[in-house]
Amino acid sequence: MRRAGGRRVLLALLLAAAGCGVDPEQAPEEIQVSAVPDARPAPDGAAGGSEVTLFFVRGSRLEPVQRPADRVDRETALELLADGPTPAEVAAGLRTALLPQPLVPQPPATGADAVTVVVSREFTGVAGGDQMRAVAQVVFTVTELSGPEQVRFATADGPVEVPTDQGLTVVPVDRDDYASVAPVPAAAAAPVPGDAADAGPPPPAAPPAAPGSTGGRRPARVHSRPGSPA
Repeated sequence: MRRAGGRRVLLALLLAAAGCGVDPEQAPEEIQVSAVPDARPAPDGAAGGSEVTLFFVRGSRLEPVQRPADRVDRETALELLADGPTPAEVAAGLRTALLPQPLVPQPPATGADAVTVVVSREFTGVAGGDQMRAVAQVVFTVTELSGPEQVRFATADGPVEVPTDQGLTVVPVDRDDYASVAPVPAAAAAPVPGDAADAGPPPPAAPPAAPGSTGGRRPARVHSRPGSPA
C-alpha cells in the first residue's frame, strides 16, 4: 500500500512539472518589426538653407533683396515682403511702398497662367506713385518663383483694380506692366571697366591753332569739274 501511494505522489509531481514546462523550439523564429512611421509633415516648398528674392524700393525703382528662408514658396515670400525691410536694409537706403497688411496667395489651378493674391482694403490706400510701386513689389516677388508669370489681385468681395504703366486694370498683370519702376539692369547700374563711364575725366583740350594755320589738318583740296572755272 505504501508503494502504491508513493507511485501516485510521484506521478502527480511529474504531471504538474510537465504542465508548467515550455517545449524548446527546434529553430530560431524570425520576429517581424514594422518600420516606425515618420511623423514629420512633408513640406510644400524647398527645405531650409535656401533663399527667397524680395523686391523693395530704392528711390523710384524696385531693387531685389535675398533673404534666407526655411521654405521657398509664395506664402513665405509674401510674408517676408509684408514684414518690410530689415533695419540693416533700411540703413542701406531701401524702403517699402506697401502698407502693413496680409498678402495671401491662392493655390493656382493646374495649367493656370495667373496667381491670385488676396489683399485687404489697405492695399488700395497707398497714394501717389507708391501705389504702382506697391503693386509692382508683389508682382515681381511672386513671379520670381517658378510657376505662373501673371498676378491677379482680389479681396474677399472680388477683383481689385490696380495701376499699371498703361492705366488701371482688373485683369492679371505681369512684369511688363511695370517697366517704369522695374529694377535697373545690372549692366546699366555698374559701368563696365574700360567704358566711357569708367574712363575718368576727358583729356585737356588742345590749344587753339595759330592764325593762318589749319590746326594740323591738311587744307581741303578743291577739285574743279571739267568746263567749270578754276
